[in-house]
Order: sequence, then structure tokens, then C-alpha cells
Amino acid sequence: MSTSTDAGVQAAQAFGVLLRRASLVTGIVGVVCVVVTAVWQGLAPALSSLIGAAIVIAFFGARLVVMRKVTEKNPHMIMLTAMVVYTVKIVLLGVAMLVLTRIHGISGPALGFTVIITAVVWLAAELRGFMKMRIPVFMASGDEK
Repeated sequence: MSTSTDAGVQAAQAFGVLLRRASLVTGIVGVVCVVVTAVWQGLAPALSSLIGAAIVIAFFGARLVVMRKVTEKNPHMIMLTAMVVYTVKIVLLGVAMLVLTRIHGISGPALGFTVIITAVVWLAAELRGFMKMRIPVFMASGDEK
């Protein structure tokens, strides 16, 4: 097995760990946002808050799933894949926000509040998890087996 394949397997495993950790933390914060919204504004806006948390977890989680699948197959495509998936995620998130805020019964402020809070928490959890991992970035050419 080449070091390139080894690095791809390590990266794929790292994306799996990041997905589990960020999903858990963001899910907990999403529930807190829903409860705060329910207490502060009522049940209808709380539903909007729940939708916002679900959108963030789905969109941000999908990125890690795609990254994991790509790095298992071709670790050299990691940067290109990350850039494409990030762009698609941001565009789709913007479209989802525009469409949802135009639906009668959806509270724009509750939806936006939850999306912003959970997105920041997801990114912080992912960043913290990545910084704690021990993933070699560079492999010397003499290290091949």
C-alpha cells in the first residue's frame, strides 16, 4: 500500500471522527436554540428554529461525508473537492434560507438565529477536533514502503 493511499485512509477516518463530534455538539446546541426560541417566542418559531438546526447539520454533515468518500478513493482530490463542496454548500444554504423565509408560518428571525448559532458551533467543533487530531501533513519521499 502506498503512502498516498495510507494518507487517504487516515484523512477519511478523520472526516468520520469530525462528523460524529461536530454533529453531536451542534445537535445539542440546536436543541438549546429550539428550547430558547420556544420559551421566548412560542412553538411556531421553535419549529423554524428546529428546521434551521436540521439544515445546518444536514448541509455541514454532507460536506464531511463527501470529503470522506472522495479521500477514500483519491486523496489527491481533497483540495478541489473541499472548494467545490464548500461553494455548493454556501449557495444551497443561501437558497434554502431565501425560500424558507418566504413560506408563511416560518419565523425568519428564529430560523436565522439558529442557523447562525449552529453554523458557528459546527465550525468551532470541527476546528477544535481537527486541531486535536494527529494527522501527518507532509510525508518525506524516503518514507515509502
